Amino acid sequence: MPITLPEYAKGVDNPVQRAIIELFPESVDFLSVYPFVTAPGGVYRYMEEAALGSNVAFRAINGTVAEGSGLVLDRTEGCYPMAGNIDVDRVLIERHGSGHRAIKERMLVKQKASAWAQAFMRGDNQANSLEMTGLRTRLRAVGGSTDGSNQDSRIFANSSASGGGALSLKQLDRAIDLVDGPNAIIIPRALRARFAAAERSTNIGGFVTQDKDDMGRVVTRYNRLPMYVGYEISRLGDLMPFNEVAAGGGSAVTASIYIVRFGDDGVCGLETSPMKVTDIGLLESGVHYRTNIEHDVGMAIFNPYAALRFSSITNADIVA
Repeated sequence: MPITLPEYAKGVDNPVQRAIIELFPESVDFLSVYPFVTAPGGVYRYMEEAALGSNVAFRAINGTVAEGSGLVLDRTEGCYPMAGNIDVDRVLIERHGSGHRAIKERMLVKQKASAWAQAFMRGDNQANSLEMTGLRTRLRAVGGSTDGSNQDSRIFANSSASGGGALSLKQLDRAIDLVDGPNAIIIPRALRARFAAAERSTNIGGFVTQDKDDMGRVVTRYNRLPMYVGYEISRLGDLMPFNEVAAGGGSAVTASIYIVRFGDDGVCGLETSPMKVTDIGLLESGVHYRTNIEHDVGMAIFNPYAALRFSSITNADIVA
């Protein structure tokens, strides 16, 4: 059964390990709803429906049954280890107490969570064999189609103009309709305030609401779908900056929105085993205390229609 990091953390007895694991969803917001399934040996094999076939039809009395079958593809996904050591000088702990070690642990968690989020969004295993292939690389246009005319195309352009255009809610509605059972939207952080402004505009309106998640954070929703931004304002910068070239060409001043269905029948994480946090203790040198964090992870899209890249969006006021 798939399990998210917050759910897994509830069953961890060691309070230090539990606290560190809980920091990851705090650093990357959609990790709170992103599920993981076990991939024994670091490999996950599954069958993907590719074509339905055409062997079912009405027939005449005493007529023959059409022959044929659908197409099923054999897919294989792998896991890639992410790890890091937190070394804290024992003298600093003696000077400032155990809280200093906790600060260093929080800093490493932010780094690791950011590295995971970057790979999840833009990873390319062909370019870097050490990382998984992320959403942006997986979601591609089919036959050059980005206007929604080909439902198999997993890129849909907000605007076909050179340089893109302001986010259109009409186009966003069309993009959502191209995803099978979406339950989350990942947006550039700068657009979140634009949605709040659109809600206040009598010329636009829209189905924008706000509530709180299980962690007490404010969640903005569009058409009841929660919107996530990756990580909040910090030294990490923006997870999804406006540095993409639009479908119509022009300068690299646009960004994309990703509409997904998280779940074991959609976009899902893979892991050989749950995240491990190990307190190594004082090293042989007698200088540093070490904490090791390791997670052997990958990702898969089990349904080809469970995710869509909605591209060519500029950082401008939202339009109807």
